[in-house]
Amino acid sequence: MRGQTFVALLLPLTGALLRAESPGVPPVRRADQVVAFHEARIAARPDDEDAWRKLAGAYVQRAELTGDGADYDRGWKTLDKADALSPGDVRVLQARADLLLSRHHFQAAREMAEKGLKQHPKNPDLLAVAGDGALETGNLEAAADYYLRLKAVSSRVTTWARLAHLNEMRGNLDEAASMLERALDPGYSGVSSADARSWCRAVLGEVEQQRGHPERSRPLYEKGLQETPDHLLVLEHFAEFEQSEGHLAASEALYRRILAIHEDPKAELRLAALLETRGERVEAAKLRAAARRFYERAVASGNDGYLRPLAVMELAAGHYERAESLQARDVALRPTHESRGVLQTIQDAAAAAGRPLPKSK
Repeated sequence: MRGQTFVALLLPLTGALLRAESPGVPPVRRADQVVAFHEARIAARPDDEDAWRKLAGAYVQRAELTGDGADYDRGWKTLDKADALSPGDVRVLQARADLLLSRHHFQAAREMAEKGLKQHPKNPDLLAVAGDGALETGNLEAAADYYLRLKAVSSRVTTWARLAHLNEMRGNLDEAASMLERALDPGYSGVSSADARSWCRAVLGEVEQQRGHPERSRPLYEKGLQETPDHLLVLEHFAEFEQSEGHLAASEALYRRILAIHEDPKAELRLAALLETRGERVEAAKLRAAARRFYERAVASGNDGYLRPLAVMELAAGHYERAESLQARDVALRPTHESRGVLQTIQDAAAAAGRPLPKSK
């Protein structure tokens, strides 16, 4: 979970669920089909608030897979329609909070969720968004409060996952592992989906490595892929694990499996680094160029979730002003120690290159 938002961790689960609904169909194509279905439903039932809300959710789901920020705008406007048909419906407010969280507008998402919690203090979805918004802006105490309130009303797998992520961020790795093991307990996991269980195994495998027990990770990854062969987070963590163990061919195969499922700039960059160690610089360069195009396209479309990786790529290219501008925007959305550290790294690199930049506030 290091260096990833909880929102980002959930994206592979989204893709896995889409594939489960339509086996053999790539997640992005399936997302297009879901959007088309709900658009057709709206055409037939323009006064159905629920239909508008579900269309908005379909837009957000597709944005998470493709990086296209325009779908967030479409989703927001669609929720305006739902709100007009059913003013004050907490489900519409909740959908807005989810959209803002997915777009990395963490503080705005938390504020939206808190607005709903004033009238619905035990709503588990609003508690989850409020907690995630607090966590991603560095307020761990507030996040803990929301997550404990969430635990009191919901025992879903994602509840334990959130508590595990919080404990990992606090350095409580044993507690994080315990939370994930609780989610995988046979008596509990029997009511959860195979995708959710695999998701927990992927995260627990990484936690075990951090705890100094890498021998426990492989069985978790293997079990995850046995249950859900194309689970993106399991594939990603298993690929990283194989690389750390020196099994480069196995790692490469796993990254290529990810890219066969959908476009993933992070997998492209990691595969490029692996190929470069073998001197395969031409393919590595093509993969890096593809990742850059994805990030540039996503950020230009209004997807703020990719500001930081694009800033890092601009830094590597020596484009210090562009890197600083992008990362300053990321800090504004996520003012954490980690985010500010990336900004400081950019400014230090610019100064070392004789091109000092003004300090961002």
